[in-house]
Order: sequence, then C-alpha cells, then structure tokens
Amino acid sequence: MLFWGQFFLDRTIIGCPLLHCLELCYLHPDYFAPDPSIYSFLGISKDDKYAIFRFVAWHATHDIGTRGLSVQMKKKLATQISKQAKVFISSEGALPDDLKQYQIKIPPEKMHDALAYASLFIGEGGTMVSECAMLGTPSIYVNTFTPGTVQDQEKYGLIFSYKSSEGVLEKGREILENPNTLNWQEMRNRMLSEKIDVTAFMVWLIENYPESFQIMKENPDHQYKFM
Repeated sequence: MLFWGQFFLDRTIIGCPLLHCLELCYLHPDYFAPDPSIYSFLGISKDDKYAIFRFVAWHATHDIGTRGLSVQMKKKLATQISKQAKVFISSEGALPDDLKQYQIKIPPEKMHDALAYASLFIGEGGTMVSECAMLGTPSIYVNTFTPGTVQDQEKYGLIFSYKSSEGVLEKGREILENPNTLNWQEMRNRMLSEKIDVTAFMVWLIENYPESFQIMKENPDHQYKFM
C-alpha cells in the first residue's frame, strides 16, 4: 500500500498520457472488443438505432453540491429521443413509473457492449460518459461538475458537456439526425494515439518494482514507451 500511495501522489510520475487511466485499462482496443450479440440481449436488430441514458442517485460523497437532469427533463428526453431511437435507461435510483418501460435489462457485464454500439449516450455520471469516449460513442454529459477526464475528452470532440439541461435535447436530436457529421471513431483513435497503454505500463511497473519506480522517478518520459 505504501508503494501505491507513493506512486499516485508523486506528480513527477503521473503525466497527461495517464489521464482516464481506469477507463483505458479495461476499454483499450487491445483488451476489449464489443460483442454484437448485445443486440439479442436488448431485443432489437442490428439496424435499429438506440440511445442509452444513465441517471445517478446523487448519494455519493463526490455528488455533494452537484446536480444534473430534473425528473421532468428525464421524461421529456425519453419521450422525444424515443421518436428517433430505441431508448434504454440505466439508473442508480428507482425510476418513476412512466420511465420504467425504458429500463435496460441486461447482465451487468454486457453494459460496455451496449455502450459501444449505441448511437447516443446521455448521462449524469462521469465514469460512464468517459467509457463512451473510450469506445467512440457519441456522448452528452449533464452535471454541474466536470471532472478532468471529461474535460480532456471534450478537447477531442468526443463529449458534449452541459451544466444544465438547456440544449441537451437539441444536441441529442442533432447527433441522431446526422450520425456521420463527426467521425467518432476517428476522434477516438486520435485520442488513443496520444495516450499510453495503461495496462501494459502498470504490468511493467509492478513486475519490475522497485527498479521500475526508480526509472520513473529519474525519467518520467519512460511512460511514453507504452504509447
């Protein structure tokens, strides 16, 4: 534990290429490939467009003082977006009765497959929207707090971030109406080309510790060998 605390607190080691390290660890294309059988789990065909909404419960410590979509806006989004795509909702909290029809019902381990093939994602949580960026899925983030990972992914055009619900529906409609306006996979690949393979880096770091730690202390740019 001393090693991990020392490593993550040492700002001379953690650099820009390590941003979104958690999402990169398990969604890097070298380690994750989406399974198209997800369409069967969702009960739709491969030709069907679908959107995924993610609502948080706002009970976490990091949610204190933040907010996202109102219940009224959630209902409006579901009603309007469902005119263009099948809507599935993942929610930490209980859904109102009139939104339960949209609740996604798949095994938890299939969620990343569902995100990968979605035509649109709208969410209040930073983790899942960052995962979508890693997968090249068009994403809208709605939260008064914007974490550094989301800010970085915004620079690549992978996420549209909103502090309130104003403009969210319009942007969602725009994305669904013009799916080829932006090349999401191209933007995703550009981002990945500027990030290291965090999994490979961490394996090397652990297997070669403490020598690896000393190497990073003396030459933080060694991390770039894992790009």
